[in-house]
Amino acid sequence: MTLLETIRLIERVAKGQPSVNSIVENDVFRINEAAAVQYGVFAFTQGMHRGDAAGDFITYSFTFFYVDRLTEGGTNVLEVQSVGVETLDNILKVLADKGVGVEQYSFQPFTQRFVDECAGVYTSVSLTVTRNSVCAFRDPSDFNDDFNEDYR
Repeated sequence: MTLLETIRLIERVAKGQPSVNSIVENDVFRINEAAAVQYGVFAFTQGMHRGDAAGDFITYSFTFFYVDRLTEGGTNVLEVQSVGVETLDNILKVLADKGVGVEQYSFQPFTQRFVDECAGVYTSVSLTVTRNSVCAFRDPSDFNDDFNEDYR
């Protein structure tokens, strides 16, 4: 699975969560740029991805965020963080059910001022997927100048 395919899968799974109304790609602070962001927000950033040239798998690293707006007085901080843990945990469980290897993860609660006063949680996670098959290197000197002679 390519990086793009993995990201699109993550987004589809996140959209399936009842608490997610908006998705922000590649930078949680893009919440500030979104004119009509609808909370709760699922956001992600990419980390360092890794692979092994001899292996059949590639591991993509991400940080997933769940962010929601606080009520006046911030009395719903724990509620937002609790929903965030459940939402991110559900996303990771669904990804695992779809064959993505999900390494151990933990959640970090936070409060943060974006456009609005918000709270949420984030988790850093590594997702291991089967590498797309790549054709082996073929030496161009194996071909003749006349293409048709190569396939007689």
